[in-house]
Amino acid sequence: MNSPRGAAPPDMIRQDFKVLDSRDMLRTTWPIEELLLVQSVLGHVHEGHGVFRGKRFPNTTLDDIVRALRLEPMAIQGARQSLIDDVRGYARSAAVGHAPRALVDQIGDPLGGVSTLRYIAVEPGDVLRGLYLGGLRDDPDVRADTERKHGIVIGGGACYHVDFDRMHAIGLSADELAHGEWGDKLDDLTEQGLIVDARHASRRSVEYQYIRHRKGPGASDDAAIVGAGFLWGVGVALGVFLADAVDTLEKYVPRYSDQDGKLAAEIETEYGDLRLGRDDVLRLTAVATSPAGGKPNVPDSSLRHLLAVDRRTDLCPIEAHLLAVMGTPAPTIGLGHDRVPSKEFYAWVRERVKDTAP
Repeated sequence: MNSPRGAAPPDMIRQDFKVLDSRDMLRTTWPIEELLLVQSVLGHVHEGHGVFRGKRFPNTTLDDIVRALRLEPMAIQGARQSLIDDVRGYARSAAVGHAPRALVDQIGDPLGGVSTLRYIAVEPGDVLRGLYLGGLRDDPDVRADTERKHGIVIGGGACYHVDFDRMHAIGLSADELAHGEWGDKLDDLTEQGLIVDARHASRRSVEYQYIRHRKGPGASDDAAIVGAGFLWGVGVALGVFLADAVDTLEKYVPRYSDQDGKLAAEIETEYGDLRLGRDDVLRLTAVATSPAGGKPNVPDSSLRHLLAVDRRTDLCPIEAHLLAVMGTPAPTIGLGHDRVPSKEFYAWVRERVKDTAP
């Protein structure tokens, strides 16, 4: 039975998860893969992909997905938060000079379960720099500053605590909030009780929902990772990757907040050897911005796509990105939903880096 606000049918959710689970192998452990696949199912639900075949259910939430799969919401939220805490723990160790050069936690397990991270030695300070850049580049104010400095147009928005019951009563949908332009209407949405304070986050009807402030071409996480690597090296690229992972995972955790942004602010305040500033954040934001009108050679991979192993080459996109940054030859693979050839994409990023030179 569907919920009154139009969530996807549970049997379709379960079928889509089963298809994804049988088709994809991610470069991580199975328990962590499960945490990511539930979010991929949500993307299919919202966009009408996979089993849903054009049928869209935009008011479906991650909580709906988890419950339809008969998983325990608190356990899933806690497990995702634990992965974020591992990244924060590494960052805090790096800030005081105690972090290892491999991206592993205190017991030697790779962050995010990504086995590749065991074998890449980087400077921990570079990882902090990447976390700083990656944690700030999605901030709507940063995007607005980037527009002014670099003369480009970027869409932007932020996540808010949204009362879905109130949203439904007003006659709006999550799809309208995510794809419209609400930057000058946020106060009205708050007065109407649609946007609520964080202290109401535990209410069953409240979800952590993205609200678009203004329309624009958006940004590519792939371009941010690779661009950071071309500009500042592989350690910075990995830090941007980890910031993107935190941004993905924080969409379903016990207490919602902008954790990648807060971590970036902590690094900016507490790490005395940052050697980067806001102008560098603006430059990376410009590098990662997709061209107006869209372009087929600029993927924007989800975390699942970044970790999905290409069986022909035994290579996943994040590994391909890191090899490109390190100058190591590697086969071309398809990136993102549209399977963009990686070789073409890396050439585009190199040109983008040149175009945004100070």
